[in-house]
Amino acid sequence: MHHLSLIDWLVLLCYALFIIFIGLWTGRKGKTGADYFLGNREMPWWAVMFSIYATALSALTFIGVPGAAFSGDFHYIQLGIGDFVGRVLIAVLLLTAYYKGNVTTVYELLGKRFGPRTRDGGTFFFLLTRLLASGVRLAGCAIALSVVFDIPLNTAIILITVTALFYTMSGGIRAVIWTDMAQFFLFVIAALIATGTIISALPDGFADFLTIGMEHGKFKVFHISMIPGEKDYWLDFSNPDSLIAGFLLGCFTTLAALGTDQDLVQRMLTCEKVRESQKALLLTALLNFPITLLFLSVGAALFVYYQVFPTPEVSEYIQNKRPDFIFPYFIKTVLAPGLKGLLIAGILAAAMSSIDSALNALASTFYIDVYRNYYRPLSGDDEAVKVSRYFVIAFAVILAGIAMYFCKTESILWLGFRIMGYTYGAMLGVFLLAVLTKERGGDYTNLFAMVSSVIVVIFLTAEKAGPFTEIRNILMTPLGSASHLAWPWAIVTGTIWTFAVGILFRTGKTRS
Repeated sequence: MHHLSLIDWLVLLCYALFIIFIGLWTGRKGKTGADYFLGNREMPWWAVMFSIYATALSALTFIGVPGAAFSGDFHYIQLGIGDFVGRVLIAVLLLTAYYKGNVTTVYELLGKRFGPRTRDGGTFFFLLTRLLASGVRLAGCAIALSVVFDIPLNTAIILITVTALFYTMSGGIRAVIWTDMAQFFLFVIAALIATGTIISALPDGFADFLTIGMEHGKFKVFHISMIPGEKDYWLDFSNPDSLIAGFLLGCFTTLAALGTDQDLVQRMLTCEKVRESQKALLLTALLNFPITLLFLSVGAALFVYYQVFPTPEVSEYIQNKRPDFIFPYFIKTVLAPGLKGLLIAGILAAAMSSIDSALNALASTFYIDVYRNYYRPLSGDDEAVKVSRYFVIAFAVILAGIAMYFCKTESILWLGFRIMGYTYGAMLGVFLLAVLTKERGGDYTNLFAMVSSVIVVIFLTAEKAGPFTEIRNILMTPLGSASHLAWPWAIVTGTIWTFAVGILFRTGKTRS
């Protein structure tokens, strides 16, 4: 019952051949650095739009969002309000600056504006953040595949990494964008099929979904109370589910991820004109709400299904706080042949759309901002493509190792957000300094602001502060009864700190 049928394997084979074909087809053109990294800035805006959203969705959405809804409610939608504001700010402030500066990586802008040390700081923070965050994404998909195929987590990680490595090396950013677009449609169709299948299997169908879901508070979106001291007080700085925390987390995370992270910005720079890039980005905001609601509905439907049809395995997952395993378990044990293969292909699509772009962005950033900047400034196009492919391999190995470390976490979704919170604030703060001021921010002082922001964020958000607890309690007094900041405030705190420290100093005359 639980094994894959011939038709499931045929579906998976068709998916694999299709993705490999796109990688080889797009790889025909990747002969120059400009084409390999930016597709010669001739990619259509609508393909870029789907690619942006596919990467932002990732395994965290396909596996993590249903898991979060299964164990909680719909409060994840709160992030969507701030997310929209963040996208508008990127389009207005950052994309204009990137096109005006004619940059290949966004960290070149920091070098032109402040100097080499700030550029190095931005590059380092990106490499660190993207490796950790993409490692978490890879772990999320590996969890799903290990459950479905009954294979060890590490084996699943290696299989996903090797597949993404193949077509990313072949076609560069072109391969990434076109495969992302195809995979976007695949995992949205897969989620629709999953939701429909689960609800139709219930005795009273949609009526059961609504009734049982509402009884258990599954559809609650806003955690709002206007009374200080209550659990859902909207301005509670220690509650990660509060309205203000959700809005600011959505806004600042989007602003940092889509605005300062080369992984996501790179595809926006492949459009010929900034107006097309802005259109692609802003239209992804229209996709965000319905698709987030879809994946939350998968989690809520799974919760209702296993209330009606409980199993020992799901009870064990709940007891061990492993909600991310439940959707893959459902795919493996309940879905009919053919549908099972399609849903597994959807999981693979979610994995590939995250890992391919991360590998391309890590390699291009390391090549341009480190290798070419410091070791081989006169390297030509042939060397650019050849060396970048070696970097793709190296980063694939590192990503796989990080995923193996993170795959035992309780919730993949929230771990991904926590990791980004510690470093994204530093990156966003220095980029805002670059575009909002003309003569503020020093090359070395910016570096100090970025590094110190990480220390400040850890100090204010850690549950225990050791010998510094009393100092933190005094600092937190103006914020009410909170003993520490909830983790969604990490990126906000880091951004404010970096910008505030950086603005104290005037920009020198040195540029790079």
